[in-house]
Amino acid sequence: MDQADKLRDLLNSRSEVALPEVPIFGARVIAVTSGKGGVGKTNFTVNLGLFLQRQGYRVIVLDADLGLANIEILLGVAPERSLLDVIHGRCTLDAAITRLESNLGFISGGSGLTEMANAGEDALSTMVDKLVQLDHMADIILIDTGAGISNAVLKFVVASRESIVVCAPEPTSITDAYSLMKSVKERGGHIPQFKIVINRADDKKEGDGIFKNLHKVSQKFLEMDIEHLGTILFDQSLVKAVKQQKPCLLSFPNSNFTREIERIGNILLDRKPAKESGMKGFMKRLGGFFGG
Repeated sequence: MDQADKLRDLLNSRSEVALPEVPIFGARVIAVTSGKGGVGKTNFTVNLGLFLQRQGYRVIVLDADLGLANIEILLGVAPERSLLDVIHGRCTLDAAITRLESNLGFISGGSGLTEMANAGEDALSTMVDKLVQLDHMADIILIDTGAGISNAVLKFVVASRESIVVCAPEPTSITDAYSLMKSVKERGGHIPQFKIVINRADDKKEGDGIFKNLHKVSQKFLEMDIEHLGTILFDQSLVKAVKQQKPCLLSFPNSNFTREIERIGNILLDRKPAKESGMKGFMKRLGGFFGG
């Protein structure tokens, strides 16, 4: 039995819950990003996706990191297809989704996203037509971007209505998180709703202090109002889960990390946008940036 089979068994062992109705305006698209690497962004994304799936939502995680395949490593699975295969017509979008359970899957972006960035108008239009099908396949789409403030990362963030910025207590991470939001502001046009998660903090007081400073400078210099989604304390259980190549929510369901992910997930569900433009709206904005 491989890691994917074990993960499916663990997920299937829970009781079934009724699925919510399909959103009228399409899937809820959330970009998860960070100003620098090594802050636990992908771990956060995978575990958040698992929690949302447990609430009965159909969740798709899109690995938009153009350089690394961290999601595949964390889950211990090797997808047979990627977004590149969809773009070149070698498989359908549904076939490119690695299903961990009927209501949870992820898509490996790989070089397909690079091709999207360099595509001409006609080719880009074809890609958009294929990816908007996700509005019928998912209720929530989590886009795990690359780290940093590269042009590719900024395009994915700006195209999203919501963006969760994962930040560690280190000064460089805090500075880079601010720089990311500043870069988005300077691009002009649409600005996503930024939600901040402080990860690996020593205590809640440290996380609150970091957010307070970020919020202050964001309001003063960027005229931007950001939201504190939560603070996750350093937890050895997460380190053990990574070594096991299993999400912490499954390996250590009673850990502090798991409880905080659940709390953050519930807040996220309570504070959803009044109106969603879905993957169609996301791709329209993304296509405009790539085509420009």
